[in-house]
Amino acid sequence: MNRSLIRRLICRLSRVLGLVSLCTAASAFSAPSDEELRAKAQEREAWNERMRQQSVVTRAEKERELKRLDVVYEHMLRYGINREDVKSIGRGASISGPYQNSSSDSEYGKILADRVLKPGEHYRFEVDQYIVTIPVPDAVHGSSWIVPYADTRSDPERDAILRKSTGGLQLANLSWYYGTGIWPLFVGWQGGMSMELRYRAVSAENKNLEIYATPESLRSWTQKIIETYVPTPADVEDAARRRRILTAAGTQIYLDAEPVVINGRVWVRYALNKHYGRSYAYKTKLGHDRWLHVHFSLPEYDYNANPDRTTYPAALQRAFADMEAMLASLRVAILNDDGAPDPFVVERVEAAPLPLREKLPTAP
Repeated sequence: MNRSLIRRLICRLSRVLGLVSLCTAASAFSAPSDEELRAKAQEREAWNERMRQQSVVTRAEKERELKRLDVVYEHMLRYGINREDVKSIGRGASISGPYQNSSSDSEYGKILADRVLKPGEHYRFEVDQYIVTIPVPDAVHGSSWIVPYADTRSDPERDAILRKSTGGLQLANLSWYYGTGIWPLFVGWQGGMSMELRYRAVSAENKNLEIYATPESLRSWTQKIIETYVPTPADVEDAARRRRILTAAGTQIYLDAEPVVINGRVWVRYALNKHYGRSYAYKTKLGHDRWLHVHFSLPEYDYNANPDRTTYPAALQRAFADMEAMLASLRVAILNDDGAPDPFVVERVEAAPLPLREKLPTAP
């Protein structure tokens, strides 16, 4: 229905009701003039042109930024990872909640490790007064971002944010694929293995001071926690009665919490089997108020039904071998170590060597 017809109907109704003013007001519904139509068309065309120009500028800016990042990554690949290049790439890793802060005090620079490191070299994390190193496996990589530098004590606000955070700072999110098919178009079993490295605080805010007092206190607490992951017969019966899916079904403790020594440092580890999955976790305390968490998720497989590792497919055995090699070379070195007694330190060690790179040229 066009405006002219609407105006005529309103005027006819207004005469019947004696509302002349309504007919006068209805004149506002008259059809727009040719000039008005041309003006609206020009306005639409101008808006479309602005959007086209903005799209061109946005694409150009993205292309320039990608080229700039390529130059930075090529520089690090040639001369090694350094703070200035990481800073120029920008921030990207934030301390997780529940206490979060959108300011720069909660953010740290991260990079794509696969662009600057080769198999056999080492991921390296310089975190406060610690250097954590772990080797790069020779496998098809997926996610590969790391936070090479994190100074959480550089000012009181940074320290406060970490102390109040239960999730801490994720230093690495890494994954590799051992499955069949042409990556990334896998056919069938993907064989994905992932590793996460987190740096957290031991603090009164997190109520974990006593938990991390000694390796034994950490072991005891960890064992109690993982036992709650395993569903009881009552849980299974209750889920069946309510006709609900029990998400924890199939969860079993593969390794009880126990202390192990890796390169002079005491870690508490455990392993869980889940429905078609297995995970390993390692925890250690750093100094008096920090702790480190390494978590591996192995490729999907029915571990509960196949407890004998010698029967695993060759690709799955390669994943296990890579994980074990990485853990065997896991090192935590302490900078400016005062030699004070530490229940989590059996022997002081040095960090793994830096990868061989060209010497950075000096300015003329």
